[in-house]
Amino acid sequence: MVKYTKNQAIKIITSCAEKYKNELENKTLLFICANKHKRIICYEFSFYNWNFMHLTGVKTNFQNSDSAPEKQIGYLHAVDFYKRCLSHKLSPKDFEFSDDETTHMKLSVLPYVINKNLNANMIGTYNLNKPNLYTDKIAGGIKVCMGFVIDENHNSYVPNTLLKEDIRHIVNNYARVILVFRKDIHEDNYKELTYRVKNVTWDKVKIPEEYNYLFELIYK
Repeated sequence: MVKYTKNQAIKIITSCAEKYKNELENKTLLFICANKHKRIICYEFSFYNWNFMHLTGVKTNFQNSDSAPEKQIGYLHAVDFYKRCLSHKLSPKDFEFSDDETTHMKLSVLPYVINKNLNANMIGTYNLNKPNLYTDKIAGGIKVCMGFVIDENHNSYVPNTLLKEDIRHIVNNYARVILVFRKDIHEDNYKELTYRVKNVTWDKVKIPEEYNYLFELIYK
């Protein structure tokens, strides 16, 4: 496994933060999947500014007050961490790597998943086979996947972890991703198709009635 220096980590993190802002921040992705019985299953995942830090695997350090440098004011908040990444002000003093080396693992695959469809071709429910991992739904492929949990304040699934794993080993009954759509979080309807699997006869696919308007995008 590659082990990064803090300066190397900062380069990866800031680059990915910029991609996250452009591709995912304040967006909701709709994944339409088909399981092995051809049943259609839909998942919606939303992305906020405070979710990004959790994907990096870093632990933030205590910060000093600007008015009183000798006074510590608490850990760097996830939103402030993200802002420092975007402003290219993230410092090696702001964070530490995790003791179990998972930070290096996450950073090695982070650039691959920060895009408008997460490069995910399967989704399933976490099978609880890792005692120290807390997540619920997992989207990804055979090399990397992203975990999601419900944010009760927004009643939506949000990302909470990144794994360098074969998704087939950590979920129950995964479904194949056949379509992905994207919209702004506060919009009612999806207006952008970001992924469409090949070799599907779309007029035989029965998606939930509330999403029937999406066929206009599928056939475009």
